[in-house]
Amino acid sequence: MNISAQRAVELLKDGNVVAVPTETVYGLAGDALNPSAIAKIFEVKNRPADNPLICHFHSVNQVKDFVTEIPATTLTLMQHFSPGPISFMLDLPENSSLKFATCGSAQVIVRIPDHPVFLEIIKNLNRPVAAPSANTSGRVSPTSAEMVEKDLGEKIEGIVNGGVSQIGIESTIVDARNENEIFILRRGAIGENEIQKILPEAKIISEKLSDQQTTPGTKYRHYSPATPVFLINDVDELPTEKNTALLVTEEQLNDLREAVSRKFITTEIHFIDLGSITDLDMLAKHFYRNLSSLDQLGVSNAFFLKNDWGDSSLGKALQSRIEKIVSH
Repeated sequence: MNISAQRAVELLKDGNVVAVPTETVYGLAGDALNPSAIAKIFEVKNRPADNPLICHFHSVNQVKDFVTEIPATTLTLMQHFSPGPISFMLDLPENSSLKFATCGSAQVIVRIPDHPVFLEIIKNLNRPVAAPSANTSGRVSPTSAEMVEKDLGEKIEGIVNGGVSQIGIESTIVDARNENEIFILRRGAIGENEIQKILPEAKIISEKLSDQQTTPGTKYRHYSPATPVFLINDVDELPTEKNTALLVTEEQLNDLREAVSRKFITTEIHFIDLGSITDLDMLAKHFYRNLSSLDQLGVSNAFFLKNDWGDSSLGKALQSRIEKIVSH
């Protein structure tokens, strides 16, 4: 059920959860200071109890009210990239009111989203908003109100329709509390290349996690359709049973369609064109929508054909998502 931003604020004030648009993916929003709302988010998503929630704020000043400090390096990155598809790990004071959202962790992941509707909701609520992706835990993240409706429509109080998410994959998560080393804890549209331009002297370490640290979107299998998905190096590895889907870039599709149709003439192969490698922005925007189409096809298995996604931050983020999606 679609609702207005104003109605969303009213529902959030009453401790309910609603789906909201962001530029990355749609979020399942709840008042980050309300333990009951946090519990509902975990219940609706069937989310593991040790998987903390990203908390969203409307401004740097609002963030400052809830953390011990914003270190200089973090502040520099915030000033350049926020609002935007990047989240930051920061330290919480003792007995923080955000402890339920962080699953008791002494740190919080904060983000200032770059979506006018969601920013309006946060400002009018005047409280931080916890908002993991609006999907059943482990499933494909939604990038439209329609995708949310199919997955969680009967479990939540409403969906604020803000159109299709512009970026299409989850935010980068960084730990920039140390001025000498910046850790990328989850890849996204902003990565080493962009950070290095702002902080050329900083040492950037990608996707390094301590044993004690649980970061949203990293510990558990994520982003997956119900259909089993595997990674193959070559089309010769495709099984010969019917009802198989092959996920390929536009360039791979052009190279392979004729060869595959000859080799597997008795096999029903569904080609899913992910888009062109020359336009990763558009490919990423529709990546989860294309993945979700697998479950509508009713195929028994699906396969990514191995691809070089390049050295851009978005290319590395897509590669990281595929590694999380495939069955091992």
